[in-house]
Amino acid sequence: MHSNSQASLALSLLQTAVPSEPLPQQGGHWALLFQRDFQIKRAVSSDEQQQSYRLRHQVYCEELGFEPTNANAIEQDHYDQRSAHYLLQHRQSHSLAGTMRMVYCRSAAEQLPVASYFAGSFTEPQLQPAAFAPDSICELSRLALAGEFRRQQQPHNPALSQLNPLQVSPNNSHYRYLAAGLYLAALEQAYSEGIAHAYAVVAPALARMLNRVGFQFRQISAPIELNGQRAAYYLDVNKSLYTLCDDYKLLRQVLAAQLAQVSLSGIR
Repeated sequence: MHSNSQASLALSLLQTAVPSEPLPQQGGHWALLFQRDFQIKRAVSSDEQQQSYRLRHQVYCEELGFEPTNANAIEQDHYDQRSAHYLLQHRQSHSLAGTMRMVYCRSAAEQLPVASYFAGSFTEPQLQPAAFAPDSICELSRLALAGEFRRQQQPHNPALSQLNPLQVSPNNSHYRYLAAGLYLAALEQAYSEGIAHAYAVVAPALARMLNRVGFQFRQISAPIELNGQRAAYYLDVNKSLYTLCDDYKLLRQVLAAQLAQVSLSGIR
């Protein structure tokens, strides 16, 4: 889709009510389906943040076994206190489809999780978090998609199960954009706040998949064992947003419009 068409469609998302009937699955119409079915927002209240922690427990502790379960059914750590949390809600069912957080550093005394995992082992030290001002860096982490919105875990590569929709059919092929949508929402927020450098600790196969659609995940460490093989990746925020393929550029506009509507309307 050409950029003028993308801009027109994005504008229509702000001006048009959510459609009640399925739209044709061609061209950019998947974006209208995404708009109809899903709402991205930042978790501001304590209750909203608890929703994120509960979904993380469900996915990371109960389903994937990456962390131990607990009686409170909450997956939380000390980084959450200085993070922005994002919720992707399914409009029709009012259920939480996914969540992700963006960890901030506000002083030199604070570190990102990636700095703890890979201290002294960055292969490109000029791109490690310590090379930049604390208020110019962030880390994208704790991506979780609810089980009903992704395929069953693949035993040989559970890291990729987060990107695979449960069922891809002509009626819900827009589900394939859910995980990338959470990454894009966080990057859009980082860009709007003037944060130039982002990090992620992900499986190399996941980074390759995201890079194929235009994300710029640059590996800056050798993989380590961390609930499977994980490596540290650096993203130039501005470059990543502007090298996306056409579908993901359009998705960025959809998400930016949703985040702006929520902010302007005061809806939480």
